[in-house]
Amino acid sequence: MAVTWNYENAAHLLQRAAFGGTPEDIQAFLDRNADVGAAVAELLSFGLSKKQPPGLGNVYPFQRLKMQRWWLKLILKSKTPAEACREKLVLYLHNHLASGSTKQPSLKTMALQNRLFRMNASGNFKSLVREFNRDPANLYYLDGIYNVASTDTDPSHVVPYATPNENFGREVMELFTLGRFQLAADGSPDPAKPNYTEADVHNMARACTGWTSIAQNLGVWNQGDWDGGKYDDNADGVADPMTIFGQSSNNFRIDDGVAGTPDDVLGLIFSRTDDGGNNQVGMFVCKKLWTWFAYPAPAPGLKALLAGFAATFVSNGFELAPLLTAMWTTDEFYSDLAKSRTVRNPVDFIVGSMRALGVKKSNAQYVGPAGRELGDQARLMGMNLFEPPNVAGWPGGLEWINSGTLVARLDHAKNLAASDFGASKLSLKNIAALPLGNAAADPGAVVDAIVHQLGLDLGPAPITAAQRTALIAYATDGGLNPTLDLSDEFTNDASVKVRGLISLLLQSSEYQLF
Repeated sequence: MAVTWNYENAAHLLQRAAFGGTPEDIQAFLDRNADVGAAVAELLSFGLSKKQPPGLGNVYPFQRLKMQRWWLKLILKSKTPAEACREKLVLYLHNHLASGSTKQPSLKTMALQNRLFRMNASGNFKSLVREFNRDPANLYYLDGIYNVASTDTDPSHVVPYATPNENFGREVMELFTLGRFQLAADGSPDPAKPNYTEADVHNMARACTGWTSIAQNLGVWNQGDWDGGKYDDNADGVADPMTIFGQSSNNFRIDDGVAGTPDDVLGLIFSRTDDGGNNQVGMFVCKKLWTWFAYPAPAPGLKALLAGFAATFVSNGFELAPLLTAMWTTDEFYSDLAKSRTVRNPVDFIVGSMRALGVKKSNAQYVGPAGRELGDQARLMGMNLFEPPNVAGWPGGLEWINSGTLVARLDHAKNLAASDFGASKLSLKNIAALPLGNAAADPGAVVDAIVHQLGLDLGPAPITAAQRTALIAYATDGGLNPTLDLSDEFTNDASVKVRGLISLLLQSSEYQLF
């Protein structure tokens, strides 16, 4: 079946891949693309960008807040869906190849990493992992900068013991490329089928030694700090080669000098297959992308779906653009499941609500009466940009919602709805179907206009008739005022009732999902 290219599916694609937009934005996106293939091609048409946030300050929360403000402003003011799509992919990579600011010598390294992701947002994933290996922020965060071949200085050891730092050696497999386990049929991990052993972790760490200095904003490989099979790994007094996935070499490493040769550890990783013959990097990366853009495991038949995407990924040399095209043009991406099982992450919630309501000329600082900047609001919602909770990134899903983070979401909705002044002003004129200028506006039409503006009349779980009735009752004080005075956007009904309806709908459980 070919994907039906209609308003609902255009809205879904734009929300998931590019932070959404107003109904006018969605209609224009629909109209200028003949089908979903053309629409996806438009989203992925963004060019190279070397933009990076300001990151010259010390690692203090207020300095990090400047970086968050810069990034959120860039997303909000994206001029095209393609530009917004690039930023959505940068956000994904920040979560997939996670580093945090608190272990950095300055915020410059995090700014450089953000640019690295922006320059490779839809490029070659294998090449990106190779660059990430020498990315300064990663080297500091996972202690690669200290990963020398051995710190054993006991003169009684004729051959010093191999004592690498295993942080990157573990995470490059567990979190960045292979995953800890193969997948079961429903896409969940199968603990009976591990993808590597602890010995593989140790020897991968040996192979990744040597990236112990930074020059011209890049990690530098120093051969003197590299293992090279020169160390005793089993305490028998004899130097031992590195053995990874059952293959041994004294020359395993990750620098450009071995790229494409049998000694390239990335080559070893990216050639791994599962018990069904599927490329394991493909399966793992496809699952993470599908979780981010569509829905999480478990789901019936998910492994088979991912296997098809993985084959596309491998046949295109691990290029992300063909993989994303395959995902975003498949029927399953537009299924009821894909439109109802993902909780908006805080940036999606903040930016998506502002873009849906036409608030694009924002400085990404304070919204309405809010006492906190948007970056701080996202932090309170659980997403502190440039400071993920750990190297696994943000867990996502229902983990986004708890008693504390939900209050922060409700506060943002209230403040955005009340924003009738300042750089992030919400003008009610942006709601095209709102009957402004009518001194006796039909409250049902007012509710319907806001529901449509926020896309809550779409998908498998739209606002119900009972909810619509309750919203109308709120707007009319239980029917005491059968019409609303919207003769302009500053009447009491406009300022209180219309903005109150916006707040209530943004706070609804239906709006937390998309």
